[in-house]
Amino acid sequence: MKSKRYFCIIIALLLALFPLANSGINVYATDSTLNETETEGEDLEEELEETVDEQLSDLDLSALEDFLNNLTDEQREIFGSSGFLEKLQLIISGEFGDDTANVFQALLSLVLTELLKILPFIASIIAIAVLAGLLSDFRGNSQAIGDIIHFVCYGVIIVIVSSTAVQMIALATSTLNLIVAQMEIVFPILLTMLTAMGGTVSVAIYQPAVVLLTTIVTSIFTNVLMPIFIFSLVFSIVSNLSNSVRLDKLSGFLNSLFKWIIGIVFTIFMGFLAIKGITAGSVDSISFKTARYSLSTYIPILGGYLSEGLNVILASCMLIKNAIGASGLLLLFASVIVPLLQLILFMLCLKFTGAILQPLSDDRISNFISSISKSFIMPIVMVIGVSFMYFIFVGIIMCTSINF
Repeated sequence: MKSKRYFCIIIALLLALFPLANSGINVYATDSTLNETETEGEDLEEELEETVDEQLSDLDLSALEDFLNNLTDEQREIFGSSGFLEKLQLIISGEFGDDTANVFQALLSLVLTELLKILPFIASIIAIAVLAGLLSDFRGNSQAIGDIIHFVCYGVIIVIVSSTAVQMIALATSTLNLIVAQMEIVFPILLTMLTAMGGTVSVAIYQPAVVLLTTIVTSIFTNVLMPIFIFSLVFSIVSNLSNSVRLDKLSGFLNSLFKWIIGIVFTIFMGFLAIKGITAGSVDSISFKTARYSLSTYIPILGGYLSEGLNVILASCMLIKNAIGASGLLLLFASVIVPLLQLILFMLCLKFTGAILQPLSDDRISNFISSISKSFIMPIVMVIGVSFMYFIFVGIIMCTSINF
């Protein structure tokens, strides 16, 4: 009887101690698994960093470095780095700081500087227009003397406005050429990195879009839309020479033609990119997964290691590709924002001058200034349009990834 009681007590103690022993074993196993996982994660991170450094050393970024060095001091200050490779490494390492305060300070300084440059231009036009109005009050009843005064003052204003307008036209044209030059540098690098990821089908799909954007679209902007803008300026000058010369309908036709052409170009290009972007990457993902499965299945012992190494190479290529795309977009912003602000400030100052001159001078002078300001919307739209298409295309390439 006592032996049975002792036996029951021993069984009860064992049952009570079993969960504690089991719990200790589970805790020990979990800690070991976590340590192994952390070690593997650190090894993969180090391997990824080494692979990224090797691929960066093999990339030729000298053209982008030269492009950055040829920018103005204001543009380089907005970009925020002394070299393109430095900016690229900051983005890859995640140490890219928040430079918005410096950018806004540089832009504010640029706006104030440009306004100080434009003030003498505005003051000259207002002074001449007011002088023309005062002289017209002393002409008496002679219409011929009034026309002579108007032609002389109007001719001086045309010379002042035209000289500055020619500089703005040259600025817009050089900005468009600058964007095209950056496209011709960045796109081959991006497509090369996409090819290194195994995206041969995606590259074949995007290649026609690169040609379309860098040649056809930019040629339309520079050889068709820019002459339309210049003709609109000429018609604005001629239509305000005399009340008998009316070219408002022809100027309206040119404005409508400009809108239709740029609308059609945007629609075709965006539709082309949308169709290409849907199909890009899917075929390459299937090909990559097939190659990785073949490595891990049909190659004994080393197949798993080769498969994991392929994943690391793909991840590093994707990281570099997206970092180059982001750096290229920052470089685009730095190179475009300065001339774009100059064009916008010139247009706004013309609008302001035309509004001031309306009660102070002849209506033909104020109408001339106002029509010139309306025409300068065209080069602003051209610069923004090409930049926007470039931005969208780089963004689509950055979003094209091989699922692994």
